[in-house]
Amino acid sequence: MAMDRFNVGPIVVLGAGINGAAIARELTLQGAEVLLVDAEDLAGGTTSYSSRLIHGGLRYLEYAEISLVRESLTERDRLLRLAGELVHPLELVIPVGNRFSGLISGAQRFFLKSGAAPKDGRGSLVIRLGLSLYDRFASGAVPNHRRLTSSQFAESGLNSSKFFTAFSYFDAQLTFPEQFVLAMVQDAQAAAKEEGGAFSMRTYQHVRREAETLFFSSIHPNHDSGEIAITPAAVINAAGPWVDTALAGLNVPSARLIGGTKGSHLITRAPDLCKTLGPRGVYAEAADGRPIFILPWNDACLIGTTDIRYDGDPAEAVASNEEIDYLIDATNSIFPEVGLTREDIQQHYCGVRPLPAVGEGSTSSITRSHVVHRHPGAPFPLYSIIGGKLTTCRSLAEDVVKAVLPDLGHDVARNSRERPLPPPYFGETPLEGPLLPDVNVPVPHVAYAIEHLAAKTLADLVERRLMLVFHPDLSRVCLRALGEQLSAAGWLDAAQIDQEVDHYVARLQKRYGKRVS
Repeated sequence: MAMDRFNVGPIVVLGAGINGAAIARELTLQGAEVLLVDAEDLAGGTTSYSSRLIHGGLRYLEYAEISLVRESLTERDRLLRLAGELVHPLELVIPVGNRFSGLISGAQRFFLKSGAAPKDGRGSLVIRLGLSLYDRFASGAVPNHRRLTSSQFAESGLNSSKFFTAFSYFDAQLTFPEQFVLAMVQDAQAAAKEEGGAFSMRTYQHVRREAETLFFSSIHPNHDSGEIAITPAAVINAAGPWVDTALAGLNVPSARLIGGTKGSHLITRAPDLCKTLGPRGVYAEAADGRPIFILPWNDACLIGTTDIRYDGDPAEAVASNEEIDYLIDATNSIFPEVGLTREDIQQHYCGVRPLPAVGEGSTSSITRSHVVHRHPGAPFPLYSIIGGKLTTCRSLAEDVVKAVLPDLGHDVARNSRERPLPPPYFGETPLEGPLLPDVNVPVPHVAYAIEHLAAKTLADLVERRLMLVFHPDLSRVCLRALGEQLSAAGWLDAAQIDQEVDHYVARLQKRYGKRVS
């Protein structure tokens, strides 16, 4: 399909997170002209602050969200097959403290969508029923669930005074969703060439509207190219927790669509916890019944998450002291011999889930499924994406394309269901070449990220391209070397490198609790 099928202008996707990138990729497969835009960087919002799991949503079964679980399991197994270098199977263990708890409250949640979590945790009958359904809905890409033997349970390090057995099942882990977005963007570029369409991307953009025209201008301090004007064929608002903010910026009246909840995570390299956990994760319940994960991740342990209503600016969400203590206490109740303390926490992070706006009630009962909301009366076809989750980004994108293209008078010619997704490409790696100090990343990778992967700031490089934000040896010396690379490319004034490094070190402390010297 040639790009002149969309003869008005490009389809503009607002928001370059996991959903926006997936939508852009799916549209380019149709031969469309696509412009992907973000007010900040690729994957700069919720995508970077998730639990990094690709999962079917075992707990959604309690709320009778059978279709969501089926969809999620299908997408999980698809990603394991098509993106195997990015997504890998992960065994999880569910410890159980009794046999019958949760039967009545589980029935209330299943049939009435209400009811508190059982104070004694979910019993083995409820867990086994849920896992049996989980196995049945999956495609067989991972092993079925099983009960740990008594010797395996005894060796697990789980609290034997609280639990008497445990079940094992499999989901999957995506170590760096940030790089998954890069892979999506690079594949969108490839698909545009294959199908005769066009793909372009603009980050750090301010957007304003006059009638049917959108005006884009850079907000990066070292880049002022003036405004460009575009008359879009359609606009897809995939701004995540900023969906309502984006609508306000377009002067499009709308009821509130997003009611976000914040989720915080801890990262620790505590030797006792990492050794006890081993290669398997734990999916358990905190004292208040909220499910939490303790996961092996990136040569460390990832602990999360909380689920608290949040009405502030998502960019300002940080893990509170109360949340940090909550997750430490929950970990110690599961692994009492580990004795995790604040001193064991290397860093933390926090993001806001773009959930639908609902009234009062348990945050865990808010659906994680997605909705493609069309705005009638808008000056151009306009759609907002509500909800969604990391696992289902591809199927969400397919649903969006099915909604948008018929409205534009076009058929959906193909989809990405069988399209492989290779890892992002960072250029050739020389056998012998300069390395960044202290972290040993090839300097050519930095230059490639700046020139070809839209990296424009220290945060872009450290948090969403090279993933150095999680490197234990990240240093000021390394940050200065990155600043010099940005300066050479024209994105940072050479006289401001030291000041920018100071500013960024302060950001790492505030946002991540990470100390850099």
